[in-house]
Amino acid sequence: MIIFIDFDDVIFNTKKFSVYLKDFFAVNGVSEDLYKKYYYDSSDTSEIKLFDPYGFFDRLEKYEKIDTQKIRENFDDCIKELSRFVFDDVENFLNYVGKENVYLVSFGLPAFQNKKIIGAEINKMVNGCVVTKNSKAGAISKVMEEMHIDPRERIVFIDDRIEQVRDIKKAFPDSCTFLLCRKEGRYCDQKNEYCDYEVHDLKEIQIIINSIEQKN
Repeated sequence: MIIFIDFDDVIFNTKKFSVYLKDFFAVNGVSEDLYKKYYYDSSDTSEIKLFDPYGFFDRLEKYEKIDTQKIRENFDDCIKELSRFVFDDVENFLNYVGKENVYLVSFGLPAFQNKKIIGAEINKMVNGCVVTKNSKAGAISKVMEEMHIDPRERIVFIDDRIEQVRDIKKAFPDSCTFLLCRKEGRYCDQKNEYCDYEVHDLKEIQIIINSIEQKN
């Protein structure tokens, strides 16, 4: 059994982290109005917009003539230690299933997302980490090929977004898919036919996986 698990809102309390970021910028002289105005790139036409802090700094410099050198330095310091944003059930779950059986597959901008993952020290608790702006199904296929994972291996996929669950189930029909809707999460999508289980924490998933393994 190989487990592919999401990062934001599954392993990492992104809602709490977003408040932390907003407070950081306020302390460093960025008003709430500027924070909202330049949070996203107005020229970004992507269906799902992602926060790019380095692009944010560039926009402050370009449009507001703000010297962001010190803010950039402080920002890099503020994301070095993020383990407090990891959900309490993560370590026990990863220990139960075994580090060697788990790959993190996260949707985001690699430059920022990898720093979050490293700051949270999740990279030390899984077999590998992949950040993609494209299909997670494609990313998982690449991992399986590069790591020489038997295509007959049972795949478990855990995510908080139903469209990701759908794409994985279509690409890997025999996979076991979990839609994780934490009360602390930013989303709670509606379960559909591509989702095998809807759960609310990793403890529930651990119980289900244990039951599946006992049957096999």
